[in-house]
Amino acid sequence: MTTPTTTTSTCATRIELVDNWHANWPAVLESIDEHGHRPRLRIDADGWLSARQVLLAAFCGERVAGHLCFDIEPVAAAQHPVPVRARLNAFGIMPGFELVEVEPMLRSAAAKRADELRINQRIGF
Repeated sequence: MTTPTTTTSTCATRIELVDNWHANWPAVLESIDEHGHRPRLRIDADGWLSARQVLLAAFCGERVAGHLCFDIEPVAAAQHPVPVRARLNAFGIMPGFELVEVEPMLRSAAAKRADELRINQRIGF
């Protein structure tokens, strides 16, 4: 999943769905580490990101500009045909990208992905 890019004065910013297979996985993890968010990721002993976690990263060229991660879980709710809850786990913008439209782009991409997954309840979005 790649969202449309937004061009800033310095680079084109894009949002991508990221996991351990992504070419920029090491750079994304480094960015997440800089925010102290690695413990919030569900990465197993073999380095695989859990299928129940969605990790979106913002890129400015090849540089990581920010990340947003949420997990999904089924919930018991008779009023919904597919009861699924999403909870925000981590959100961070790298220094220097605060003035770029990274935050709204990440939040919009997260909302779109939650819609695609038919999430009924969003916590912390």
